[in-house]
Amino acid sequence: MRLCTSYSRPASGQTEHEVFGLDVAITNLLSALFRHGTQERYFCSPIAESDFDHFRELAGKQGIPPERCVGFDPRAPQHNLNGVGCMFRADPLTADLIWRRHQLKGAGYATCGLVHTMSGDRIARAVNDLMLAPSDHTDALICPSEAIRDAVQELWAIHADYLNHRFKSQFRCPIQTPIIPLGIDTEKFARRATPDKRAQQRLALGASADEIVILFVGRLSFATKAHPLPLMLAAERAARATKRKIRLVMFGYFKPQDMEPRFRALAVETGQTASIEFIMNNDPRFPEGLWAGADIFTSLSDNIQESFGLTPIEAMASGLPAVISDWDGYRGSIRDGQEGFLIPTMTPPAAGGQALAEAYFNERNYGIALMGASQSTAVDIARCAEAFRTLADNDSLRETMGQNGRARAQSVFDWSHVIKAYEALWNDLAQRRQGLADPASALPANWPAAHPTFPNPWKMFGGFASVTLSPNDIVATVMSADGIASLFHHDMNFFLPDLLLPQPIMIELAETIRHAGPLRMRDILEVCQKSGFDEGRVWRVLGWLLKHGVCERHRP
Repeated sequence: MRLCTSYSRPASGQTEHEVFGLDVAITNLLSALFRHGTQERYFCSPIAESDFDHFRELAGKQGIPPERCVGFDPRAPQHNLNGVGCMFRADPLTADLIWRRHQLKGAGYATCGLVHTMSGDRIARAVNDLMLAPSDHTDALICPSEAIRDAVQELWAIHADYLNHRFKSQFRCPIQTPIIPLGIDTEKFARRATPDKRAQQRLALGASADEIVILFVGRLSFATKAHPLPLMLAAERAARATKRKIRLVMFGYFKPQDMEPRFRALAVETGQTASIEFIMNNDPRFPEGLWAGADIFTSLSDNIQESFGLTPIEAMASGLPAVISDWDGYRGSIRDGQEGFLIPTMTPPAAGGQALAEAYFNERNYGIALMGASQSTAVDIARCAEAFRTLADNDSLRETMGQNGRARAQSVFDWSHVIKAYEALWNDLAQRRQGLADPASALPANWPAAHPTFPNPWKMFGGFASVTLSPNDIVATVMSADGIASLFHHDMNFFLPDLLLPQPIMIELAETIRHAGPLRMRDILEVCQKSGFDEGRVWRVLGWLLKHGVCERHRP
């Protein structure tokens, strides 16, 4: 199966110490594909030329030489995508790939996308575009968790309910939504959590031997990550309930910067018994993070922007027990009571959310969508505090859960296993595509468009001209051979050559018409098609010959 990756280099305005989840996920996925994939050559259809350079750069870092990376021009699918079995893009923007395959002969390729988060109108539009594209069961949108899979299907159901109500139909989106988790390099995190590195990090922290360090890792933002109050309150309660000293370390970066004074003020007010501190992830004392120096990992995500959550997986690979919210993809990372504790979360019923949707639509402020939902999402503070106390008081339980987590990370979430699942899916999709009896049935016969917003201009604007050329029209060559040759000296006369025939063939066609006398366009079309030229291209050439005075049209 020949896999082709449609690739656009992640771009964001992050500073040197910001780590955006989407950027990390896409880059790590491609790097893992180069490291663990089984392809002899890696085909790429870059969105821009610089994207292919970055694609090869990632490949080179994994030991893949440049000659094993092949770039395809996405503007000419008919010339290079007929042999592709599956087109993959590491985001949900695969609708155009589905539309584009209908330009190919035969079954074409299957498509596979990946959704990282389901919050926000841009993602919702992209996912709904998939539903309205000429898709079928040979197309897939990989979801990293059951929660995201359910969100995708619910969005499609909401949209379908509207369409079916309006048009009295029974449409449902046919695209597959398989669940494959994101992965990590578990060995890298195991190397970061050795006993000697633990001693170094504890010394840098000034943590005593019996002090329990609870670690949060990630963006410090109540708007886009997690509100810190439930976590701070739980740490404070645990500190009052145990004889061990509790230190909560929030390791990351503030985004936006006005989050910092708010977080620090809340920490001063809340942390009376527990110690609460913030360490930036560009702190030179901790170039590899604080995975080795911590005793417990925690993250009480309450934000709908979250989808999977890599940090709980990274914590498990580092041998830390995890106390995390029972929320979205988090709940699929650890098993409650085995690798840590899942803390219950609570949200209002749907009746409480309609005003949030309307406010987001009216103001187009993404923060409203996130903060509006977050501020009414509750995390069980008492259960979290009890989990912290239980782990703080039981060294052997922390050790056992940490070992369980490391084993689970290696057996489930290591990239070596995840890439196998990806490749198995891609092969299955490609085989299904080749087995389709009527791959073009999703579109009406001779449908005059490449996409609903990219119609055939001579269909949509057919009423602009005085007449439309007909197979019964008669043409005669009236320009001299020297005159025809001179036309091609000016690029403005031949500025989109890929849409026409090669210059020598066009000159030959003009001379054929000259020597044969006036010819019906029907006869010209028939001769050209026998030579392997498609009808649409010949019609464009005939229009060019008339436009530039090479030929003249005679009334039939």
